[in-house]
Amino acid sequence: MKILKFLTAVLVGSTLVFSSCKKDDPEEQENLNVVKLKIGSTTFTWSDTDGIGSGKAPVTDTIRLAPNAAGDFTIDILDGSVTPAKDYTVEIIAESSAHLFVFKATGANLTPSALSNDTNGKPFAQSGKMTAGAASAGTLQIILKHNPDKAAANPATTGETDIDVVFPVVIK
Repeated sequence: MKILKFLTAVLVGSTLVFSSCKKDDPEEQENLNVVKLKIGSTTFTWSDTDGIGSGKAPVTDTIRLAPNAAGDFTIDILDGSVTPAKDYTVEIIAESSAHLFVFKATGANLTPSALSNDTNGKPFAQSGKMTAGAASAGTLQIILKHNPDKAAANPATTGETDIDVVFPVVIK
């Protein structure tokens, strides 16, 4: 009888432990609202912590570079609506095969190169080298795609968009 009571207690206790440690919902949407682009030793930030598309306009740093400047870059993605901010960068890197950073420079002579690859050797582009060309002004759009078809002719048009931000750029 004592053994039966002991096993019942263990069973009830383990049920409580496992039910309180439920996994995150895989379909839960992360609140990605801060993008930090570090080029060399300078970090440029785009932030919309009150919610993308609602409330206040995003706060965006202008990327200012000298002509023909070049530097290594990295991108960090965070949720800045909580304190401390939740950094999703490590999770995105761990799931690199399901993500792709896409760059679109418009009017600005800014070129990313030597882009990082995912765990399968396919494009990921969370880091690399950023090179400024001749003096110019324009924008740099950074898009994070989720589950893109990296074998497609234009993988940027596939998958879902996790975040899509635009930085003003001045090269002079």
